[in-house]
Amino acid sequence: MLKHYFAFLALLMLSSCSLKTKFEPRITYIPPTTRISDLPSAFQPLTEEERTQDWGKELILGNAFAEEWDLYRAITCYKRALILLPCDNIDRKLQIEYDLILAYYLGQKYQEAINIFEAGSISNANADFPAFSNLAILLYDCYLQIKQEEKATCVYQIIEKASPETAQDLALYTDIKAGDIAAVQVDIDCHPKRECLQADFDNYYEFAKSPKKARLYNAILPGLGYYYVGQKRAAVTSFLINALFTAAAYQFFHKGYIAAGAITASIEYGWYYGGINGAGIAANEFNQSLFEGTGKKILSDNNCFPVLIFETSF
Repeated sequence: MLKHYFAFLALLMLSSCSLKTKFEPRITYIPPTTRISDLPSAFQPLTEEERTQDWGKELILGNAFAEEWDLYRAITCYKRALILLPCDNIDRKLQIEYDLILAYYLGQKYQEAINIFEAGSISNANADFPAFSNLAILLYDCYLQIKQEEKATCVYQIIEKASPETAQDLALYTDIKAGDIAAVQVDIDCHPKRECLQADFDNYYEFAKSPKKARLYNAILPGLGYYYVGQKRAAVTSFLINALFTAAAYQFFHKGYIAAGAITASIEYGWYYGGINGAGIAANEFNQSLFEGTGKKILSDNNCFPVLIFETSF
């Protein structure tokens, strides 16, 4: 009991209400197919003559498959269209390369999208390109996804110069994906939708659990830290195991079985301190899950996912 008392005092002195401020959240978003298909095309419709060309037919098929979210077939058609397209038709070549990149991006094939961009003529596209804004946004996300932060930063600077509002949305998206609570709060404070965003983010602050409190509570009474986090079954299990081993150790010592009592007490020692650490881990896991749900809601409700910022489609 003496070791428990000193452990309790140490945890009490170190405890506070501070929350973990960095997570590794898993936040993904797949938009409804109508979200993309309902957007207008950034490009001029094919002329009657173009529609009769083999490459034009492949492009039409590719767009049809893309609208149905059959991205594999769409990519195949776009690649055939590129092969069949005359070399001097630069505008349509850029269009088809963009369509390929967009299809790979929507299919979450980020490296493939980057490969098409960096190897194609579209890497030389400027602000006059009809889908330049969308291209910059998806390239930014692709570079983030494949951990090429320097290139992502370069693209972000282009976006920020052209549209500061879009850059703010992407900054919020980036920091939520990174799980950086402090950075997210800074983004919210500077965002035009501050009040709306803060109201949603306050949900995290309100319900998040303190890992230090969870450890402290479990030190005071085994199982109490798990109960604080909301894991009632784990709380009961932790309490019963610690209570049984403590009672068993006491009985062994009381009856003079010193060796058996020492062994049982050492096992209880491991359960006790393991429970303290486990309660802290459970609090962190709870907070991460809460952050993921809150972050995804903020991004989807306020159209801050890159795909929701798109203004045009194939």
